[in-house]
Amino acid sequence: MIKKNEELFYLIKSLNKSEKRYFKVPHQTNPSAEYLILFAAIDAQESYDENAIKAEFKDKTFVNQLTTIKNYLKQKIMQSLRDFHAKISVEAELIDIIRNVEILYHKGLYSICLSELKRAEKKAIRTENNKLLFHILSWKLTILKSLPNIDQKTLRNLVNQQKQVLKTIKDYVDLTAAHLLPNETTKPHNKTSSLLNKTLKTSHKYQQLIAQNAIDKAKKLLEDVLKDWEDNTLMLEESFTTYFSIANDYIDLLVKQKQFREGLVQILKLKQKATQYEEQSAAFINEKLRLFTAELEIRRHLKDLHTTNETVREIKAFMQANTALVSLNYKLSLTLQFASIYLTKKNYENVLSCIDLILREDVKKQFKELLLPSLWLQLLAYYELGKNNLIKPLIPQIKKEIKKQKNIAPYEDVLFKFIRSTAPLSSAEKKPLFITLKEELQNVLHSKSIPYDIEQWINSK
Repeated sequence: MIKKNEELFYLIKSLNKSEKRYFKVPHQTNPSAEYLILFAAIDAQESYDENAIKAEFKDKTFVNQLTTIKNYLKQKIMQSLRDFHAKISVEAELIDIIRNVEILYHKGLYSICLSELKRAEKKAIRTENNKLLFHILSWKLTILKSLPNIDQKTLRNLVNQQKQVLKTIKDYVDLTAAHLLPNETTKPHNKTSSLLNKTLKTSHKYQQLIAQNAIDKAKKLLEDVLKDWEDNTLMLEESFTTYFSIANDYIDLLVKQKQFREGLVQILKLKQKATQYEEQSAAFINEKLRLFTAELEIRRHLKDLHTTNETVREIKAFMQANTALVSLNYKLSLTLQFASIYLTKKNYENVLSCIDLILREDVKKQFKELLLPSLWLQLLAYYELGKNNLIKPLIPQIKKEIKKQKNIAPYEDVLFKFIRSTAPLSSAEKKPLFITLKEELQNVLHSKSIPYDIEQWINSK
């Protein structure tokens, strides 16, 4: 979680070049304004250091009111972002229209209010924005009550429309709860014409089918709802990340079923569609990174190293272009996949660079699922590079981490002994010993399997 006093820092760091320029241009006539000086100082920091800010501006009076100035700057930035992203979505447009209606209402311009609300109502219905549709209908009712000679039938119809919208909203809330808290809630069984509600129902049912191992039914369920989305261009445009998430679920299912060729075809299609509806949002970035994760997994299994190189470059460029929106979790998990690919390509120095980047972070606490795979890749890279002095202390470290989670498996013991005993030998001396290693592993594995990276490394010998 971001600390309260760091909120402004992370807000500034999230701004792209266009947003920064848009914020600064109106203030060029007064560049010495205190909040602009503070903006530049915070923007220059790599990590937030309030003491450094206070020391840098100790002679400035605003340091004594730093919290107030920070809050003022935060509000200025948010106002600038609202203006810059006024057309970011239909929802943003609807909120602006509702704001306009409130101003017009207080001026007594009821006919203009109704004209604006009619426009907003159409957009809200087409994009299934029921929460704002209810707000729009409430304003419509308020204004109609202010007009003379409005018949009861019109008011009754409007109230009934509000009730129907509320029912749809309640279904949406219930479906969301059923999806997020499957053991605590009951999913409503009402039929729905809302695509968003149908999507939530599908997601809930999908999880049930996966738990029952009804894979074919689960796959068909996702295919049907994806088709509904693809037939609704307006909803795709307004809520593409929802579609993106379901499409990623479908691809993840194909990967788990080892349907790699079909999965790759779906990835290429989804990439193409994502370029049509690309947006600068954390949700979109996360879904794109999730797609990249699946693509790397598929390309590793298909052993298409040339195109894997291209994919790695594409991912790195994407993460670089969206640094502020890439979560540390995705950054590290993708870096681990890069390390695995570099191991396959025998690019051992790059393996170590990737692992070093991962281990710099507090993986033991925040991302402990990445720690053991990282240490194993580090060990294999040291082995290939002949760094025997580093292998010796690393093996006990890996054993210690394994014991925190489980007992050391027989195959792990075999690997540790093999690496420790053969590390000083030449490549020619090691070659026949790898044949013996494979036989030993066959004897201890039985129905179990070793991690994919280690298996591929052994099979390459």
